[in-house]
Amino acid sequence: MSSASGSPSAPAGLRWTIGGVERRRIARLDPVTDHAEIARSSLQTLHGDRRLVLGLFTVAFMKQVAVPAMARILWRRGTGDIVRDTALRNDDTILFFGRFLDLGPDSPEGIAWIERMNEIHAHFPIRDDDALYTLSTLALDPADIAAELGAAPFTPAELEAHWRFWRAVAQRQRLRDIPGSREEMRAWARDYERREFAPSEAGRAVADALADDFSARVLPGPLRPYGREILGVLAPANLREIHGLPRPRPAVRAAVRAVGRAYLDGVVVRPVRLDRSLSRTFGRHRCAGADGPAEVGYRRPGGRADNTG
Repeated sequence: MSSASGSPSAPAGLRWTIGGVERRRIARLDPVTDHAEIARSSLQTLHGDRRLVLGLFTVAFMKQVAVPAMARILWRRGTGDIVRDTALRNDDTILFFGRFLDLGPDSPEGIAWIERMNEIHAHFPIRDDDALYTLSTLALDPADIAAELGAAPFTPAELEAHWRFWRAVAQRQRLRDIPGSREEMRAWARDYERREFAPSEAGRAVADALADDFSARVLPGPLRPYGREILGVLAPANLREIHGLPRPRPAVRAAVRAVGRAYLDGVVVRPVRLDRSLSRTFGRHRCAGADGPAEVGYRRPGGRADNTG
């Protein structure tokens, strides 16, 4: 459900609703035929809070750089955007995901944004499995991290729609050997991690930059020294070990779980904005996400945009 300009539309005159009302609306949709609309509403309208998204994104990105080959591409011996301007690099990546959700992977505009991402990736030695693993974190991590917090904010139909949405993006990326179901994707991702995860200088440097950005932008000043420990609550044990994140103390774990569970479960009674969009939330530095795909991303020396790596 998008307007001609590519922004999510809402019923005429209605900008806000109660989360429980929106959940009941999307419960009437079909996760097979309406997966794009369910994913947009579930991941943006209901759960697109900036701090929540940054927490989920930070853990997902730390997973990418737990793979030494991917970490080297991003780090570039300290010259990569991810360590020189971490906030901007993160925001640009989330802006892409927001445009996919705003527009859907099968609309001409959505396809243009996916093609731009394909163009970016073509400049780097990124294997299909690496790109597919990124998609697996987008499809699986929101529910997995919520479960770690003791919450279950997504219905089975929403989870199926999330999977089908990100699979459609993977198909538009022309990735090969995409698993056939959500559970097959989970098994594939676990095997990928067993094969590919390993500590590296590049991975640790990028993970440190990501942790610093998370702490600075999500946590109030007095809590920023606890940023890595909070991420340790959200991250699985294998990721904590790879990047040297501290094992959370019981009191910190309990506090993070209590706050996270209350926030996620509270969506049913909380007002939500129907046109909330990650591309606007994280694209404010780009005129509220108004730039076209060719204008977003890293630019080579000389000014030509060609990658965000």
